[in-house]
Amino acid sequence: MGLAVMTLEGFDLVAYGATTPLLLDYRPWHLSVAFVGLLGSLTPIGMLLGSLLVGQFTDRFGRRRTTLISIAVVSAGMFACAVAPLPSLFGAGRFVVGLGVGAIYPAMAPLIFELAPDRRKNLYSGIVQCGTAIGGSFAALVANTLLSGHSFHQEYLVGGIAGLLLLPMAFVWLPESTEYHQAVSASAPDLGNRGVRLVLGPPYRGTTLMFCAMAALSFLLIFGMNTWLPRLMQTADYPLQDSQTFLVLLNLGATVGGLAMALLADRAGSRGPITASFALGAAAIVAMSAQLPLPVLYGIVIVGGCGAVGVQGLINVYISRSYPVTARASAVGVALGVGRIGAIAGPTFGGWILAAGLEPRWNFVLFAVPAVLGAALALAVGGRTSQNQGRLAPAPRAKEPTAGHTK
Repeated sequence: MGLAVMTLEGFDLVAYGATTPLLLDYRPWHLSVAFVGLLGSLTPIGMLLGSLLVGQFTDRFGRRRTTLISIAVVSAGMFACAVAPLPSLFGAGRFVVGLGVGAIYPAMAPLIFELAPDRRKNLYSGIVQCGTAIGGSFAALVANTLLSGHSFHQEYLVGGIAGLLLLPMAFVWLPESTEYHQAVSASAPDLGNRGVRLVLGPPYRGTTLMFCAMAALSFLLIFGMNTWLPRLMQTADYPLQDSQTFLVLLNLGATVGGLAMALLADRAGSRGPITASFALGAAAIVAMSAQLPLPVLYGIVIVGGCGAVGVQGLINVYISRSYPVTARASAVGVALGVGRIGAIAGPTFGGWILAAGLEPRWNFVLFAVPAVLGAALALAVGGRTSQNQGRLAPAPRAKEPTAGHTK
């Protein structure tokens, strides 16, 4: 069920890009490129706000209820876009979609974490996150098969209908976390031991800031590389057709490699695989600038996708492990909300690098810097989470402790 929910999120994230050419050609509105760009920015802004606000709600009212409300909000926003008579109302619909999409994963992440078996939490989270790529592919397929002429409305109508169909299914088959219910009942008199108040207070404040920075660096890599990798490869004298292939391989590495790293994290703990992922991503990005045989370079790009793009799923589980049950969704929401700043900055960061007119190799080196910083933060936050939990960091192949549990 979680995979289906994330598929809806992926559809809605890609739908706007799939309909941008039709919006520009939609004669009744006569939209400029700048205004279409402004409309596109409303969804990330909504996502940022949704991520920041939903955690407190989720930790207070439950994961299942918040997920259901988020699905309904996304569906309502998509329907609003499908029937909007004016660009301003269409923009309002996109903002509402962003609120819902931004809220879905901070609600789903702790639920999947708490429902998954102890030794498969990273793997289950990784499988659920594959729904984003599936949904994005479905959005592109709908655009290619249903959209024609100058009408963009069917894309959003399909998204709204999908959310409407998913809602009763999730209502029936998506359970609430028993771990959450038990924790809330035990801490009911102590409101200070839950939500944002705990996440931003001692002893978790420093840990939270590090996770926020780590998420921002991860999102910067994801959005920066997905936006500019084809152009980066062109600066290294690869033809456009090969450059587009690199983008496909980058996301293949993020999906397949991300699941492989998730299996490793379930056996060895989160800190080492996250550090290794960032480090591999940095090394692969630098290596992409070398003139190597294409099969070798394809392998390097896949490794780069695994490290630089696939690491976000591991970070989400690490966050969930590092906070008590009653503050888990708030921690994920705050980290992902602040992390959206990296998503917004990623394309700008890449554009600044390319506009500087540097030697091609330096373009890749500078793009690798966020990955190096991410690896350093993963090492640093590992020590803090061990202190917060009052126990040593997990040994390899041992079950990683969860902050919400005591022995």
